[in-house]
Amino acid sequence: MKIKEALKEVSYGNIYPIYFLKGNDYFLQNFFIDKVAAKFFGDDPVNKIFMQPEDMKSKEIIERLIITDLFATKKLFIIRNPQRIIGKPGIDLLEICHNPNSNFLIFLIIDDWLAKSVFISKIESIIQPLNVQTPYDQDIVKWANYLLKLNNKNAESSTVKKLIEMTGDSLAHLNNEINKLCLLIGSRKNIELDDIEQISGWKRERKLWEFLLALGNKKLDSSIYIGKTLIEYYGSILSLIYPLTNFFQEILYIKMKNGTFNKSNSYIGLPRSIKNKITYFANGYSVKKIRLAIKLLHNIDKKIKTQTINDETELIQFIGRIIG
Repeated sequence: MKIKEALKEVSYGNIYPIYFLKGNDYFLQNFFIDKVAAKFFGDDPVNKIFMQPEDMKSKEIIERLIITDLFATKKLFIIRNPQRIIGKPGIDLLEICHNPNSNFLIFLIIDDWLAKSVFISKIESIIQPLNVQTPYDQDIVKWANYLLKLNNKNAESSTVKKLIEMTGDSLAHLNNEINKLCLLIGSRKNIELDDIEQISGWKRERKLWEFLLALGNKKLDSSIYIGKTLIEYYGSILSLIYPLTNFFQEILYIKMKNGTFNKSNSYIGLPRSIKNKITYFANGYSVKKIRLAIKLLHNIDKKIKTQTINDETELIQFIGRIIG
């Protein structure tokens, strides 16, 4: 089920006792839970209980889901990774899905939309999963405009496009930047492109994406120039190790999947300007070269922690071996 359809049901007052959320956009997860909770609890205080098998015994989780008090108090349970509830408690959880307590509101959450197992299939046969992955393309444009409207702000389509390009890897990131922009412009209604440039970190973040694009396109001179600029921004090559490693892990993932990009299983969120080109980048690199890049970055990281290095020299040598 799409989030739009589910939210419409909620707005009509159609609340189900159990929801099964699949997808790793935490803003979307929390947004939906809060909307349902507002309808379920009304003016009463929200009694929200978080549980996950990694922190609690499965038996204890089930006991909390079946025990009621004399006052029939409404409760909201959020259970992450329910597929890890195994054995008798797992069977009991499926029974609860079949016969839920009307005073309880239960959210089962799995971050991976593609996750499959016998247990997950059994849950899905009872409860239709709700897609809470970060929206694609036009849907995320609608979300950007919706978030602006919530803050009583608006923006031209070109500004919205730039917002999404820079922060559309997740709704949480997008929402955080919109909140920053709202604080920046105060009572002014319209957010402009110039406002984006004034947010702390945006210029540096944009340079990072330009650097990754240059590397992906194997542009030697541009990669070296932008990389050196970033070292001046950050003060050290260390701040580039993590994003570079993740970038090449993304490309390796695509390479190993024969060019099929799947955002749910990718290593990190990327802006759309890069995400849309990942498959193209993968075509330009051999698996051997990608593994070499990851190994070299690991070696640089070790050297930084054990000896004094020249950051620019290390960066130039790295780029030369990967692109040259």
